[in-house]
Amino acid sequence: MIGDPGDPAEVYDGTTIVLHWLTAILVAIQFLIGRTTGLLPRGALRLDVWSMHVVFGFVLTGVVTLGMVWRARYGRRPPPSNRGALHLAAVTTHRLLDFLLLIMIALGITDVFAHGFPLFNLWHFPKVGGREFVLSVNAWHGWMANILAAVALRHAAAALFHHHVMRNGVLLRMWWR
Repeated sequence: MIGDPGDPAEVYDGTTIVLHWLTAILVAIQFLIGRTTGLLPRGALRLDVWSMHVVFGFVLTGVVTLGMVWRARYGRRPPPSNRGALHLAAVTTHRLLDFLLLIMIALGITDVFAHGFPLFNLWHFPKVGGREFVLSVNAWHGWMANILAAVALRHAAAALFHHHVMRNGVLLRMWWR
């Protein structure tokens, strides 16, 4: 059980909090774009929306990288909020999210190059590989998006459970002040 969530030693630092929520927002936007853009008719609008997906993907890459470096070097590490199985589940979930984000980003970048993507039809990424490679990478990118979304939703549900059922201040540790 954590102490006073208003105590600076018990909460994450502001940079960690901003990068956490920026990552969450970008992942949600990317998932929605990835799952709905295929419903648009082929043409300029669809290409522009996919281009935004690519741009947001590169922004997400920067945010995730900065977040991991920040947490490792400068971020405040509050004491564990729980002991035993709950602590192990929290640590495992956080490491899994980091791993899935890195895999998703790598697959997304590979997907851009596999397609030779025409960013806003202004600049074309160099094409790497043939049709089978494109289809394979694209499928893996989609599967990873589903897995990442499921784990992220479980993470959010756990935070809400801590906040509304256990009432232990865990969510407040990662909330804006």
